[in-house]
Amino acid sequence: MLNKHLLKLIVFSLFLFTSSVKSAECLNDKITRVTGKDECLAIHTFVKNSETKIKNLVIFIHGDQSDNGPVSGMINNAQGTTVPNGTVKVAILRPGYFDKAGNKSTGNDCGRRDCYTVTNLDEMTAAVQSLKNHYKPSRTILIGHSGGAATSGIMIGRTPGIAEGAILLACPCNISQWRFMQNRSGPYNSLSPSDFIKNIPKTTKVFAITGASDTNTQDVLARDYVKSLTDLNIYAQYKSLPNVDHNKANEIYVIEEALNELLK
Repeated sequence: MLNKHLLKLIVFSLFLFTSSVKSAECLNDKITRVTGKDECLAIHTFVKNSETKIKNLVIFIHGDQSDNGPVSGMINNAQGTTVPNGTVKVAILRPGYFDKAGNKSTGNDCGRRDCYTVTNLDEMTAAVQSLKNHYKPSRTILIGHSGGAATSGIMIGRTPGIAEGAILLACPCNISQWRFMQNRSGPYNSLSPSDFIKNIPKTTKVFAITGASDTNTQDVLARDYVKSLTDLNIYAQYKSLPNVDHNKANEIYVIEEALNELLK
């Protein structure tokens, strides 16, 4: 029988080998794939062929997609959102997620539940940083819906300077409070945007937008988050959308209004 310590070492070595193979085999063309820390993330890139100098990098991050289906909404939003010249738009598939065409990011989606983990945030942060290093934009904006908003909110505080601005649509900006409001109990693994507020640079601009009829991520979560930011003299605005539910907050017209302000 193998010594327990030896067995653990073998398993850990296999994990490291598998992770390095994923990164090494990743196409990493920054158009359809980008490497994270250890994983290969699928992306959709939208930019005019005539663009030679990229001024703005706009990253779109989808929600948890709890129906277990393919990601589509944020990809469509990335394609359809009107932006100024010199802007590249990139929709990233979070670890473990796939799209309608069968493109899939490697990694773990945690059963699409409780997955704003250190591991997955490291992957997303590394992917965004890789895209920034590639395009060298003057401004980077993160746009996230629901779980994607949580991911974006965590990143701007956990990795100061990762973006100049963020648009948080239907954000569960305080994970502990959100879990309580959803009657979820017990331990959890997710990080929370509210835990990293004090690290957000004063130059960062944040728009948080939630539907007034949202019964998933109730508006108090984003509203209180914005108040905490403004108390620290960070530019932040909260907007409630009348008669709009959780998914309808993730619409192009909502994104464009906030994005136009950030790209002025």
